[in-house]
Amino acid sequence: MIKQKIEKMTFSSGQQAALDYILQMEYQIEHMSVHDIAKVSYTSASTVVRLAQKLGYQGFEEFKHEFLKELTYQDSHFQDINPNFPFQQNDSIQNIAGKITQLSKEAMDDTLSLITHDTLQKALQILKKAQVIHLSAISYPLLLGQMFQLNMNRLGKMVNIPLVMGEELFTLSTMKKEDCLLLISYSGQIENMIKLAQSAKAKGIPIIVITSLGDNQLKQYSDVVLYISTREKLYSKIGGFVNENSIKLILDILYSCYFQMDYEENIHRRIDISKQSEHNRFATYEVMKEE
Repeated sequence: MIKQKIEKMTFSSGQQAALDYILQMEYQIEHMSVHDIAKVSYTSASTVVRLAQKLGYQGFEEFKHEFLKELTYQDSHFQDINPNFPFQQNDSIQNIAGKITQLSKEAMDDTLSLITHDTLQKALQILKKAQVIHLSAISYPLLLGQMFQLNMNRLGKMVNIPLVMGEELFTLSTMKKEDCLLLISYSGQIENMIKLAQSAKAKGIPIIVITSLGDNQLKQYSDVVLYISTREKLYSKIGGFVNENSIKLILDILYSCYFQMDYEENIHRRIDISKQSEHNRFATYEVMKEE
């Protein structure tokens, strides 16, 4: 995201002066032109334009549009709870329970706001056409991917997940154009995934990427990008409460919408599989009992 880019870059004295003013004024720059920014920051219009270009935009107006959009996104959720440190040392256990619950709710709302109909529809069509869905992720996203794998496999849809680190680069040789690749990465900067995406793209294999907002290498090779709620630092946090809930919701939505494409058949398939595999299960609580 823009503010993350800024933290990693160095600027000329004039560019820094213009940037400091923009960061200080935030929403107030909405109706300001490049000449207005140059005047109040005691720089030149060309300096402001070069600042925008250094940040990856064609000009100041494009930068301003994206900057204001990013501000709006950041201010629209998580105003009361810090997603990196949602509770403090002296919080009661009930208070912690309430904060984590609220954080999960806000992560869900934020994730839903980032999903568009056309993007979701395109991802579903790729999954539907694929003979095999090859999924790659590491750490917690890998565990969430395995839950998605279980659900899809029970619908008769093959999901392949290499479980040995680095093995995904070798399974590329078995992938076909009729398959698809589903990559999950919060940072979007994992070297092996980028190599996998590059090779899959060269073979014409459709790629769905689940990743954070902002620029990263992985999404450059995608056919569809589904965005994770982007609120947490990479390392400085208590846990991945937001991005993990967000990833699970995206995968649950993909599974549910895929299920709906052949609703009646999938209902019968799920029930039949459960009856055959779990016939010894029983419940004493009335709500859980099968008719």
